[in-house]
Amino acid sequence: MKNIKLLCFDLDDTLWLSKPVIEQAEQVFYAYLATVAPRLTERFSPTSLRAHRLAFLDSHPEFKHQISQWRIASLSDALALCGYRHQSATIAQQAFSVFLAERQKVTLFPHCETILGELSKQFMLISLTNGNADLGVQTISRYFSASYQAEDVNAAKPSAPLFLKALDVASCDPEEAIHIGDHVIDDISGAKALGLHTIQARLKPDSPAPHELADTHFSDWRELPSKIQQLAGS
Repeated sequence: MKNIKLLCFDLDDTLWLSKPVIEQAEQVFYAYLATVAPRLTERFSPTSLRAHRLAFLDSHPEFKHQISQWRIASLSDALALCGYRHQSATIAQQAFSVFLAERQKVTLFPHCETILGELSKQFMLISLTNGNADLGVQTISRYFSASYQAEDVNAAKPSAPLFLKALDVASCDPEEAIHIGDHVIDDISGAKALGLHTIQARLKPDSPAPHELADTHFSDWRELPSKIQQLAGS
């Protein structure tokens, strides 16, 4: 086995719990729209606005891996339907900025920051996410050499481009890397298909059972260093 050089980390539900963050961001986003575009919130509830966003994607598949631009464009379309035609793009961009700021207000899982600091002394760390969480605004970003979103390569996990980008930046082969994430398809199956080692994060009460393709798994961040060392052959 080659030495492990690179650790790739998913973000949502691997470094922090995502559901309460996104729920809060959606509430703040909708409240902002009620203030600046009341005709929109009179016509669209939060649920129907989400349905409009999904229907918009069906008609505009070019936004499939551009989730931020998808949210902006679909909201601009909904605003235009409500009579904000000339203001729609500006309001949509401003509302998205409100959403995105709330989206970054995450709470790390216990011991996550300490363990990342320890791991960064031995391995290169790169984050890979399908979402629009911005690792750069988090204090833990100092432990990472790079951070990439699906939007950067116009392709989401489990497809190869994000993983290949990390391998290229780290100048290492797949067997010299471990991908750590919670999603059994996007993270575990996707990374394993390229030959990376995989560690499944099982940090939520409703986390799926250990996946057969995961080399190992953890349910407490303090377990992670020993799991990595086992895969590294130490």
